[in-house]
Amino acid sequence: MKLEDLKLYQECLDFEKEVWEIANDWEGFNRDTVGKPFIQSADAISGNIAQGYGRYNFKDKKHYCYISRGYLLKTKGWLIKSKERELIEPEKADELIEFVEKIHRMLNAYIRSIGRPKDESYSKPSYNNREQGSGNVVETVSENETDGNSFTANADEFFSSDELTNA
Repeated sequence: MKLEDLKLYQECLDFEKEVWEIANDWEGFNRDTVGKPFIQSADAISGNIAQGYGRYNFKDKKHYCYISRGYLLKTKGWLIKSKERELIEPEKADELIEFVEKIHRMLNAYIRSIGRPKDESYSKPSYNNREQGSGNVVETVSENETDGNSFTANADEFFSSDELTNA
């Protein structure tokens, strides 16, 4: 699957486009103090998802998703400030806050999916066979066990049925 096919990534791009269209119309002080950091934090959401998507190991992929989630919440903070400072109409701000919450649920589901086995027949490797040698414990892995890099997530694993109905 390509990054562009990831529904979460597409939703982030749509959200960022809306933020751009709103903040780009502001002028002077409002644009400099709220608009620029608002746009930058919004753009960092998809940017970090993309950076993580390009990583090989699951720890790195999740790390960048966690950073993305931080930027998502930072963007929500700018959105709330924009609403309070009457830079955005309350109805539009509430609509965007719902959009943020939808992306938040999707991002959490995506994070949970990273590193999951591809199929349901997978069972967690067992390291019960131990060999003792000169004080060191060496764990042996049977040939049926994976090397830890065969996990992947399918697109349908990104969301639970509850998350789809509540989205």
